[in-house]
This record gives sequence, structure tokens and C-alpha cells, in this order.
Amino acid sequence: MSSELPQRTGPYRHIRMVYAGQSSQLWKARDERDGKTVAVKRLLPNYVDREHVALLNKERQVTVSLDGSPSFLHFYDAGKDAGIPYLVLEWFAGPSVGQLVKLGYSTYAPVLPQLIPALFEPLIPLHQAGWVHCDIKPDNFLFSPELGVKLIDFAITEKKGGSLLPRFFRKSAAIRGTATYISPEQIEHRPLDGRTDLYCLGATILELLTGAAPFAGNTLGELLNKHRSPHVPSVAAKNRNVTPQFDAFLKSLLSPDPNKRPSSAQEAFSVAKRLPIFLKPPEG
Repeated sequence: MSSELPQRTGPYRHIRMVYAGQSSQLWKARDERDGKTVAVKRLLPNYVDREHVALLNKERQVTVSLDGSPSFLHFYDAGKDAGIPYLVLEWFAGPSVGQLVKLGYSTYAPVLPQLIPALFEPLIPLHQAGWVHCDIKPDNFLFSPELGVKLIDFAITEKKGGSLLPRFFRKSAAIRGTATYISPEQIEHRPLDGRTDLYCLGATILELLTGAAPFAGNTLGELLNKHRSPHVPSVAAKNRNVTPQFDAFLKSLLSPDPNKRPSSAQEAFSVAKRLPIFLKPPEG
């Protein structure tokens, strides 16, 4: 099999590779029919199997159902190129929040008062449509101060009330999703709802404010057990510029008991907009 990178996908000529994952690639591309710049997500040849095609189809299903909302990338096209399934989405000229985290706190700290409340906004229409994202994390948000926030990657999104037992756990007990941010109810195979995503978002925000994820472990089991622990980390202990009010709010998001979290993304968004995050403006 050729190791050369593909130059095009159907009528979309590749400009540059944006991301190379285990099972797929994301390309910035140009539609040669009208010159539009787009994002092309295509499976790698070795992953064109029932499991990964189903995940790509789920992403298409959810993206189409949410099309028209400014919080998500517009869906343009889907198809196969030489047997390789692909999706074509709106191109967004901004980094992921995960890329910002890697640059270091001082680099992005000045935009946090704008960014943090905006992270809640995509969850409102997502949950109203009956979906639970199930993999909220920094890498799945795109951000630009001018364009706002976009939530991406719906491959393991589930309908409210569902359980991720069939998808999260293989015989090896490995999980799908991201163990660093996963909610206790996902680990325990309990029914999921919007509060599941709020937990994962709480873990994401804590990392933004401290530069480190809320929990770490030497093994996967140790890490998952910490998510289930009644001990909720304090962001103010690591970032003394965070207000006590916002620290308490973040602790509610990270409660292992869903009933102690905000009841909805709309409620959490309202609180996040109202509360001061910092004692003084953060410096870059």
C-alpha cells in the first residue's frame, strides 16, 4: 500500500493536513467546483470497517441534525473516494482549545473571560435536540475571538438516556472517549443526560484555569476511580486569581453526583455569564 498522502478527496483538493488521528485525517481543502475552502475528514484505509464507518456515519447524523446553529460547523457533503468514506464540513479558521492549552496559560489567559462562558453555549442546542456529546474536552472545541466557539466531533454522541457500555468498553476494558475528562456515570454505565457533558466541561475549564487536568493516575483504573471519588478538586488552590464564587461553581460541575450539578446547560451558561471568574484581569 502506498504511503504517499492523498492529494484530493473527490472534488476537494487538499491544501494541508490539519490533524492525523489513529483512524482518520482532517484536511483543509478547496472545492474545485466553486473555490470554497472546506474541511475534509476521511478515514484511513486500514480503518474502513463496520465500526469506524458507523462512527463516521454517527458524526454525519448529528452534524446534519444540528446544521443551522452557529455553535457547530455546517455540513456540506459526504461520500466515498476510492472506497474511503469522508465528510465535508465548514472550514473554521481558529485553533482548538486543546492547542491553546499546549501554548501555556499566559498565552491564552486574557481571553478566558470571553472563552469560558462561550464553552457552555453549544451544549444548549445539542441537549435540546436530545443529544449527549459524551466526549467534551479541549480538543473538541474550536475558538476564535472573532468567530466564537464551535463544538466538533460527534462520533460517540448518544441520545439522552442512553448508555455507552457497548462503545466505551471493550474486552480489554479500554474506554472510548477521553479518560482525563470522562464523567462517573459513563464509567459506571449509568444513563446519560446533559449533566454528563457538564462534568466533562468542568474538567476542561479546570484545565484551562490551571494548566493541568483535574485528575491524574499511574494506571487507567486509578484515573477512573479518581473521577468517581467524592473529593472534588479546587481550582482556586492552583490559581489564586480565581474568585471563590467561580471556584464553587466549578466544584458543582465536577460533582460525581449528577444531581448536585446544574440541571441544564442553559442554567450553567447563565451562571457562568453572571459570575466573575477572576479577582483581577488575568495577564498574558
